[in-house]
Order: sequence, then C-alpha cells, then structure tokens
Amino acid sequence: MKSNLIALTCVALSAWAVNAFADNDHTQDVQEYTYSTKLDIAEVTMSPDLDFCGVRPVVMSYVDRMGKSHSLHYEANGNACLNEN
Repeated sequence: MKSNLIALTCVALSAWAVNAFADNDHTQDVQEYTYSTKLDIAEVTMSPDLDFCGVRPVVMSYVDRMGKSHSLHYEANGNACLNEN
C-alpha cells in the first residue's frame, strides 16, 4: 500500500512537471540589440553582471510600458579591469 502511494505521487508530480515545462507562453525570445533598436523600457527586471574584464555578450531583461517582458542581448564592457594598465 505504501509503495502504491509513493508510485502514485511520483506519477502525479512528473505529470505536473511535464505540463509546467511544456507551457511555452512563459518563454521569451532574446532580441539582438542594434543601434537602430527602439527601446521602451519601463522597468529593468534583470541587469547583467559586469564583473569581468573585456567585452562580452550579456543579456538584460526588462518590462515595457505595456507590461510585456523582453530580453535584450548586447555586447558590454566589464568593470573588473578598470585598475589594470
């Protein structure tokens, strides 16, 4: 009886997990930034970590004035090598 209850719980949890990950409405495309990209940023929800030296691609997430979430991919210069010659 106990093993049946555990098996039923595992099946229910796995079905829930498959359903949760199959929902593609929450995934968002990452937009590539160019100089001509028009931005409508109401709130930055995730800023990139710039603790590196040199130029690397980073991603910033934001919400526009209509409440839609966006992710923006661009090149950024890190802050970790400011004191190096």
